[in-house]
Amino acid sequence: MKNAARSLAFALPLASLATAPHPVSAAPAFTPRDALERLFDVEGKTPYAAPYDGTLHFSALDSKYDSGHGHGYRNELKIAGKLRRSAAQTREHFAARVTPQLPDGAKTIVAQYHVEGLDTIVKVYVQDTADRQGLDGNGDNGVFDILVRMLGTDGKEATTALGTVRSGQPFDLDIRFAGGDARVAVVGPDGMRREGHTRIKPDERAIYFKFGDYLQALDPDTGKHTISSAQWDRYYAARRITAEHVAFTNTVFEREGDQP
Repeated sequence: MKNAARSLAFALPLASLATAPHPVSAAPAFTPRDALERLFDVEGKTPYAAPYDGTLHFSALDSKYDSGHGHGYRNELKIAGKLRRSAAQTREHFAARVTPQLPDGAKTIVAQYHVEGLDTIVKVYVQDTADRQGLDGNGDNGVFDILVRMLGTDGKEATTALGTVRSGQPFDLDIRFAGGDARVAVVGPDGMRREGHTRIKPDERAIYFKFGDYLQALDPDTGKHTISSAQWDRYYAARRITAEHVAFTNTVFEREGDQP
C-alpha cells in the first residue's frame, strides 16, 4: 500500500460511523479533489468545480453517459473497482448539501450503494412522480419527494420518505454505511431531520458507493423500464425534460481503513 492511499484512512473512530450523533445540517470541511479522484471513477463529464471548493456539478442530460444496462442517462462518481469491499468490510460516510435543478415530472437518483452486478441495496431519489410513499406523493406539480429505498435482511425493499423540495432548493444529505448497517438522513427546507435505517443482508460480493445525477427514464409507449437510449430521448422529450443538473456542495467522503 502506497502512502498516498493510506491518506484516505480518515481519523474517525470506527464505531462512530454508526453510533456518533452527527447534525446533517452542519457544513463540515470538504474532502479534497485529489482524495476523491483516487477513490472514484467518473461516469460522464467531470463534475469538479474549478477552482475546486467542495462543489461538484452533475448533469445526466449534458453527459448522456449510457452504461449499457441502465434506465436513463447518468453523470456520477463511483468507487473504483479495485477499491471495492464486501458490505461487512465497508465503513464509509458521505455528506453534502444537494441542490437539484429539475423540471417538473423529473426523477433522479442522487446517491446509491450497488452490489457488484446490477443489484442495488440503497437508493436516494429526488422525484416529482406519483408515489404514495412520498410526503407529497403527486407527480408533475413541482414538488419533489426525497425518498430512500433500502434492501433489508429479509431481501425486501423498504421505502422511507425523507422530505420534499422544489427545484433549486437545497437539502442536506448524510449517508453512513458501517459493516452492513446503513443510515440515510436528510434535513430539508423545513428544518426537520428524517432518517432511514436498515441492516443489509449478508453478502460476500463487493459493494460500491455512487453519487451524482442518474436521470430516470421509461419507455414512453409502455411506461416500463428500457435500456434503449433512443427510447430515453423520446421519454425526456415527451415530458419536456430538456435541461437539468444536480449540485453537491460541502462534499465529504470518509472511508475507514487502508485499501488492500
